[in-house]
Amino acid sequence: MRETPAREALRSMGLLREADGRQWLELRTSGTTDSPRTVVRSLASWEDSFDHVTRLTGITAGDRVLVPAPPGGSMFAFALAHAAHLGADVVALPRWSMREAELALAECTVAHLTPSMLTALLERDLGRLRTVVCAGSGLPAVDRGRAEGAGLGLVDYYGAAELSFVAVRTDGVLAPFPEVEVDVRDGVIWARSPWLCEGYADGRTGPLERDDEGWATVGDRGRLDDDGGLVVVGRDDSVTTGGATVVCADVEAQVRSCAGVTDAVVIGTPHPDLGELLEVVVVAPDPVDLTVVRADVAARLSPSHLPRRWHHWPELPLTPAGKVDRREVRCRLVEARAGAETTP
Repeated sequence: MRETPAREALRSMGLLREADGRQWLELRTSGTTDSPRTVVRSLASWEDSFDHVTRLTGITAGDRVLVPAPPGGSMFAFALAHAAHLGADVVALPRWSMREAELALAECTVAHLTPSMLTALLERDLGRLRTVVCAGSGLPAVDRGRAEGAGLGLVDYYGAAELSFVAVRTDGVLAPFPEVEVDVRDGVIWARSPWLCEGYADGRTGPLERDDEGWATVGDRGRLDDDGGLVVVGRDDSVTTGGATVVCADVEAQVRSCAGVTDAVVIGTPHPDLGELLEVVVVAPDPVDLTVVRADVAARLSPSHLPRRWHHWPELPLTPAGKVDRREVRCRLVEARAGAETTP
């Protein structure tokens, strides 16, 4: 097969597989709650989308691109392959570090970031940064406004390791990525496109489901808004507390909408009477009155959906792929509660 810069980059990352004259990709998923799986996809399911991404992002060979975490997940692997396809220079960090990322922005004009990474960097010196490509649907509207207010070109999109690109924000609306069809069935997002994966390696199962007409889903929940745009709620990250089922993403959205709050994560921790206790970590760069934030959220949520314990952290722990490490958040909350209960 013809060698290309993108294929050379994918081979150097250990993602390109070859056998019997065929080449394909094997990529690890980077979810925050499930154990990683290996996703198998054709080269074309990535390479044929490069030109669409170039047009949507405006990245050129003259850019220097920040890839702030290793290519263990599909997002950063794709970023490296796309930069190689264009011939753009890359600054690739061996692991996520806010300080190292800020230093890199002194010379980088483009950065591929998760929402949590962007939230953190908006508090720092953005250097020469011109364009942010932000994966994930969880970017708070306030951060989108802050990024645009800082003069950044922001391209945020929704996708998954199994589905690749599904929708990209255009004129304020999360619309289907080129050559993608999107459907919402019973609150679950389905996609049909040339960018879908082939399945999982080693006979593993996962969230990927297919139907007989070529549609696929990973179980993400969503809806279509009045403008026909896609609204992504997220995976079914529900907590059952006191007999009530609470979708964490719904509560997190309400907390993020409060003044002074830059991010939030809602976690269920074990409780002998309630089953799970709903706790929330509020992220704010400046001191925030949690009583005021709680009252604001309480006015918009039913009592059963209101977190019982509130915490203020300056930042959230992230996985190597740059996503919120919900396991680590849960561990810290459980340990903190155990320590408080044993303190004389």
